[in-house]
Amino acid sequence: MKKALRSNGLSWSIPGGIIVIWQLMSQFHLLSSKILPSPYQVLLAAIKLGKTGELWANVEISTERAVAGFFIGGSIGFLLGLFNGVFPLSEKLTDSTIQMVRNIPHLALIPLVILWFGVQEEAKLFLVSLGVFFFFQSISIRFKGSER
Repeated sequence: MKKALRSNGLSWSIPGGIIVIWQLMSQFHLLSSKILPSPYQVLLAAIKLGKTGELWANVEISTERAVAGFFIGGSIGFLLGLFNGVFPLSEKLTDSTIQMVRNIPHLALIPLVILWFGVQEEAKLFLVSLGVFFFFQSISIRFKGSER
């Protein structure tokens, strides 16, 4: 038990140290609060937004977006993975294109996504769905190895 606590404490030492350094640099005006507010200012803002309910409303919207993206990307990815794993023709038709798109970093797609969808909900949902899609699409590997 003590070893586990020590191990967990050790793993939190670097993030904790970064926060302490960040706070000290903010206090001694080495970091501009206009560019990067101190951890204390962030905590105060979180408390204020939590009390007004604005924080929880935004957390709810983000959660809904994540769940919707999970189901959309997961469903499409699972079905495509299933077809690619079970039907060799499906794999031949789609696999090389999927692998090419998979290698494009999602951050690199943001300008295109903004052009296609704007900065509204659709763009955010697309990026979340895309991230989940490739995880579930890899299910085809499981179906290739199973008996038919």
